[in-house]
Amino acid sequence: MSDYLYSIILGIVQGIAEFLPVSSSAHLIVVSSFMRGDHLSLTLNVALHLGTLIAVGVYFFKDFYSIVTGCIKREKKWLNMLLILFVGSIPAGVVGVLWEDDIENLFHNPLSTVVPLVLVGILMYVVDKKKKSNLSLDQIGLKQGFLIGCSQAIALIPGVSRSGITITQARWLGFDKVSSARFSFLLGTPAMVGACVLKSRDIIANIMDPIFYVGVVTSMLFGFLAIGFLLKFISKYSLAVFMWYRLILAGIIVTLYFV
Repeated sequence: MSDYLYSIILGIVQGIAEFLPVSSSAHLIVVSSFMRGDHLSLTLNVALHLGTLIAVGVYFFKDFYSIVTGCIKREKKWLNMLLILFVGSIPAGVVGVLWEDDIENLFHNPLSTVVPLVLVGILMYVVDKKKKSNLSLDQIGLKQGFLIGCSQAIALIPGVSRSGITITQARWLGFDKVSSARFSFLLGTPAMVGACVLKSRDIIANIMDPIFYVGVVTSMLFGFLAIGFLLKFISKYSLAVFMWYRLILAGIIVTLYFV
């Protein structure tokens, strides 16, 4: 398989799985392992995450523009939202800086994603089915933002899913599905920016590599489509389909690993 096709396939996988509650890290580990028998290269890893960062930035441009301009005008609503996003980003930032390499070394294999895929999938379904949630994004406070941020830190474990665990936590705290998803994406942006900043040397080092741009563009396009799809889907349907998908994926991984 050519490097270009490999990059396109992983870009599609990352773009879709980053925003759907199915764990992009688990998918990248599984796909790269079974396609080439090794870990995802640093070049593609950086490219794929940069692409999804651009996707969320473009999709929620109006939201980020409102936050920036509102803070410049010292409007309380947007100052509070900026503070909530900042505080909510602290847990994942601390865990990422201190233990990301250890987590990756410990869990970076297909079999290790099975338990998180199953557990979070079931938790997501139960909370979505049982919890009455009707709060809107405008009603989120500092405490709720921090608690959702703590769940985002757990998502550093492959198989958990950042969107899956943060949407579940937001639903548990009483927020409706669309508001939960929107806040999940907004909260994930600082983490994505931070990751790209930490890997800025790698971005510069690969700036002339065409494979890098293939990964960026592919993950950006499919990420943009995945955000729109999820927001429309969860406004009408339950999260059950994502639980079943996670359970099936876990079963396939176990089967391929042992058979």
